[in-house]
Order: sequence, then structure tokens, then C-alpha cells
Amino acid sequence: MSVLAGVGYDDLVRDVRHLAARASSDLEAWLAYLVVDGKQPGTLYNYTRELALLLRTWPDLELHEFTATHINSVLAKKPERSRYITRSIFNSFFDWAANQDETARIDRNPMVRGVPKMRVPKRRPKDIFSEEEIALLEALPLPDGPLLTLMFTTGMRKGECRNLRRDHIDLNRARLMVYHGKGDKDRIIGLPVSALKAVADLDLYEQLRRDDYLWYTKPGGGRRRARRFPISDTTFDRWWGGDKARNMVGVLEQAGIRYLNIHQARHTYGHRLREHDIDIEERKVAMGHESIRTTEHYYGRVTAEDVATKIAGLGL
Repeated sequence: MSVLAGVGYDDLVRDVRHLAARASSDLEAWLAYLVVDGKQPGTLYNYTRELALLLRTWPDLELHEFTATHINSVLAKKPERSRYITRSIFNSFFDWAANQDETARIDRNPMVRGVPKMRVPKRRPKDIFSEEEIALLEALPLPDGPLLTLMFTTGMRKGECRNLRRDHIDLNRARLMVYHGKGDKDRIIGLPVSALKAVADLDLYEQLRRDDYLWYTKPGGGRRRARRFPISDTTFDRWWGGDKARNMVGVLEQAGIRYLNIHQARHTYGHRLREHDIDIEERKVAMGHESIRTTEHYYGRVTAEDVATKIAGLGL
């Protein structure tokens, strides 16, 4: 049986059902306000994506009918580590709606008393990407946002990204096959739902063929994207960090975040696995490490906080 039983292709592509929700006009008004306030396109996209989930879940509610119960039911579906980000976006939206002087859309922000405040998770090391930075990168317009989602959900090395073809991905089995990776070795990587959605978006909007490479080139420096051959090492570097001499802006600058080298996306993936309690042997396999010592060196450190959190959940 497919691991996606009950999940149709349409469920994987970019979902715009929130546009039919009764509160969609309020969301549009808020986004217009944010544009005037100077928010960047990547931020606006990320805000829209989070609010869209709320509106899709409760499409028949007018804005003033939302309660803390409705909001909590949606927040409960979000990953615990990034839930506080979604809560912050929801709060900004309802706070704006309740505080527009004479044109307030609701009497009060329903989150003030009924939605718990969430502790910001323990910060990762500074040399890897934070969840906020990941959200901004993944919110970039197609095709870059989905490509970055793949990097953060698979831990692929740069060379593995460059040589990734569409027929190396099986959406039905939620698998990505890396061929001739480091040391000329192959491996299989399991794909979470966010990665499946990213590939489905690329299929739909980029019209990918089976033998297309996912990372694109722009022949002659034009706007047309080509995928018949692997992107070069230099061009991939420019896609990531830009090239001032050529007046090219990389994805990090587009998202408005600090520069970290490409390999730190892979390190971020390794830390994410540890944060989700994937054990050391499983991390070794997922990362494609030859020796478990490599996995232990980079991603095996256990802190007192890790142990305390795990014991607290045992129910002893």
C-alpha cells in the first residue's frame, strides 16, 4: 500500500482553497497593510501560507467568529518546534484586526487569553539555520522555495542536489534515491510530506519531465529555465550566494537572511533529525555517513536539557 494512501495529488500541490473562505477578504486586507508597512515578498508569502491553513480548516467562519478553540485546533497540527512561529503570525493578524481605531474588524483578539504562549525552543548552534530562516527560504517563489525545502528535508550534499533528476524521486513511496553520492555510493532518503508537496509543486508549475534535473540553469543569462543537463558547480554557488560581479542575487539574499555556506543546510538537516529523536544509527543511514563516528561528531552530542526533556515525558 502506498504511504500516501488517502492523499491525492491535488492535496500535495499548492492549496488555494483559503481563497474561498469567508475570512479571505480580511486576509487580503491585512496583506495589503503589510505591503504598505514594507514587508518583503518572502515574508508575505510565509504569512499567507500559515493563515491559509486556518482559513482552510474553518472556511465558513467570519473573522469575528473565530475563537481560541478554533485557533488551538490548527496550532496542534503544527510541528512542536515551529509552532510558536505560527502562533506569532496568527496573533499579528488578529491583533491588526482588533486594533484599527474606528475601522476595527473584531472586538477583541481571540488569542489573548485562550491560546497558550509557547516557549521559544532552545537555539541551535549559530552555524546552522534557525527555523525562522528556514521558513523564509522555503517561502521564496517557485522554483526556489521548493528546491530549498528539499535541501532541508533530505540533507543532500551539493553534488547530490546538482545531479538530482525527477525520476530519482518516487512520490508514491515517499522516497528519494541518491545515485553516485559521496564515495560513489547510492542511498535512499525518506521524504516527509513537506518534501512531497515541494516536488508536486515543481511538477505542476514547472512541468518537469522524468529526465529533467531539478536544479535549473538559465542559458545565456536569460529568464528561460533549462533542466536537460546538471547545473554546474559554479552556477549552483551563484544560485545560493549570488555574484556581485554579475549583478546576481542568491536565494539567501532574496530571503533576507545571513550568509551560511551550502553545506550548513545539510548540517541543519542532521540537527533536525536529532531534535526529532531519530536515533544515532538511523541518523547515520539518513545522512549517508560511512562511519558512525562522523555522525556522533557532528550530530551526536547530548545535552542535559535533552535528557531532562526525554525523562519528563516518560510518565514515571
